[in-house]
Amino acid sequence: MTPILHAASLARAATVDEVSNGGDVLVLAPHPDDESLGCGGAIAALTDLGRRAQVIVVTDGGMSHPASRSHPPTALARLRAAEVTTAVDLLTEGRGPAPVLLGYPDRDAPEGKAVAGALARIAPHILPGTAAIWATWGGDPHVDHQRTAHLAAMLAAAHPTLALWSYPIWGRFEPRAAGFDPAALVQLDTGPWQGRKAAAIAAHVSQMTGLIADDPEGFRMTADHQRHFLTSPEIFLRETPR
Repeated sequence: MTPILHAASLARAATVDEVSNGGDVLVLAPHPDDESLGCGGAIAALTDLGRRAQVIVVTDGGMSHPASRSHPPTALARLRAAEVTTAVDLLTEGRGPAPVLLGYPDRDAPEGKAVAGALARIAPHILPGTAAIWATWGGDPHVDHQRTAHLAAMLAAAHPTLALWSYPIWGRFEPRAAGFDPAALVQLDTGPWQGRKAAAIAAHVSQMTGLIADDPEGFRMTADHQRHFLTSPEIFLRETPR
């Protein structure tokens, strides 16, 4: 068992009310599908409380199958935009806002001078009821996840009333994952919303199935990883913006 999954197995249980800070949530996802994998159950649960989960997808996900001729990056980005729109609709049962797609190139989430422009695009979606930010963990081994975590930290620093929680995706499977405080980790039982989460994950057909068959090196989530995200409690880490 990896460090984060071990710590998660010992972590205290939290409620969606706690991780949402009692209000609406801004969800930052590096790619279409991270919202469903990492916090899809929490989005569904928050919606059922009558609250708003505004998903913002940072990159277009167009490079998951870079050698595909049937789905070159522009076409794949369009497909993934449709997939995440469907997924969010399933999670919220049509009661939540459509995802906002920032459209930065896959593997090139904003950094350096581009961060200010990205923050300016995100900030208008922080509404009076917004009380928390959920974003991928900075310890995830993917540059877009790390840069999305940085964007979230910058937003939280500029809006100190917002609680900042991260949801690990790939970092949970890293045998040497470090840099997290086990005491800051909680687990959220999203069993009652498992059906909606399963449907949302399945909506990301380009990532979960062999739909794109002409790039053998392209991404396809393994059955074991899909099962993990469907059957495990969701994991959140309370972050302290610096």
